[in-house]
Amino acid sequence: MDYNGHMGDYAYGIVFSNAATAYMDRIGINAGYRAETAATLYTLDSRIGFLRECHAGEALHVDLVVLAADAKRLHLFMRLSNAANDELALCEQLLMHVSRADGLPRSAPLPGPSLEQVMADLKAHRDIERAPWLNRRVGLSRG
Repeated sequence: MDYNGHMGDYAYGIVFSNAATAYMDRIGINAGYRAETAATLYTLDSRIGFLRECHAGEALHVDLVVLAADAKRLHLFMRLSNAANDELALCEQLLMHVSRADGLPRSAPLPGPSLEQVMADLKAHRDIERAPWLNRRVGLSRG
């Protein structure tokens, strides 16, 4: 909790990062894979939109949707909601599979089974309604 009595902005980032990590585990980019291959997913871009305050003791849930993917990258969208299903925050992320096998981080194709799962999720998520918030730029409107 922050000085305003609700979850601080940094904590939303942790919640969304944990949700993305849970997805990584689900597609096989888990701790064992990372230790064995020196490869993981790096976050290239991330944006959070804050919609409502989250208070101490609230049960939270994150829904994750794969918006787009290719051999190396994933475009994810996540919604944070409470037990009443109120949207609290939205997060859009671009991730890239990176290998450090040579010492330096370099983009690398996802392993076959992981890519297959991502593509299956992409297909399963294609009809999920897209939030109008997606792909918006941060800035002040002119006028």
